[in-house]
Amino acid sequence: MVPRYPGRFGLYGILAASLTGVACVSSSDIEGLHRQMGDIQKQIQTLEKKSSSKEEVEKLNQNVATQTTQLLKSNADMAVKLGELTTKMEQLEAKLEDTNRRLSQLSQQIAETQGDLMRLRDAGAGTGTTPAVPPGTPGAVVPGRPAAAGPSPAELYDTAYADYTKGRYALAIQGFQDYLASYPSTDLSDNAQYWIGESHFAQKKYAEAITDFTELLKRWPASDKAAAGLLKKGYALVETGQKAEAVVQLQYVIHEFPTSDEARLAKARLKSMGIETRG
Repeated sequence: MVPRYPGRFGLYGILAASLTGVACVSSSDIEGLHRQMGDIQKQIQTLEKKSSSKEEVEKLNQNVATQTTQLLKSNADMAVKLGELTTKMEQLEAKLEDTNRRLSQLSQQIAETQGDLMRLRDAGAGTGTTPAVPPGTPGAVVPGRPAAAGPSPAELYDTAYADYTKGRYALAIQGFQDYLASYPSTDLSDNAQYWIGESHFAQKKYAEAITDFTELLKRWPASDKAAAGLLKKGYALVETGQKAEAVVQLQYVIHEFPTSDEARLAKARLKSMGIETRG
């Protein structure tokens, strides 16, 4: 506890009263009193400095608390941004994969067209005639193929996928369903089924998404979208409150695709649910 001292003027008054109350005071006594007064003044100044230091420490503590709060908020914002970046990276990977698929399909179509041209030339050389309409001319009909009616498979798929990437999920679903109705057995049929599920998931229609991903896994069990379909089916089961089924589904992803990104995401989701996994 800090001792309380009288004010400076109070001290002087006390000392003056003491001096007047003494009949005979020597010079040495007066000097001693002056020294005591000086010591008291120094003690008062020291106390004033200590009081000022306490205020500065309090202000420093407040600044530290403010900076800590800002740092925690920055960390939270960074975590959100990292999650968004991860989602965008997954979407870009999906786009790249589909682009490679479309390029492969286009290469096949070019090869088929070149084969048709070769057959036409061989037929023309055998009969001594040339085709009346050069191949590639608009409206030309290749023998053995029906005349084109409506968009090509690639055009139909690309239109539906463009609707998905722009958030037009209802149009995307319709487009992919039209693709599957017209072309149920192409290299992109399983992808179309997968993106129907993703579109329903984006609309928070989780029951429909579960049905879509189940259909994907049933019809195309060896699809390169199988891991993603299993993962998203597990997510949808969580959203519908079917925790036990979701856990089984996510663990199956880890078991069947242990080195995949989907397995890593499945482990993270299980951990957020309080379930630790091995490996």
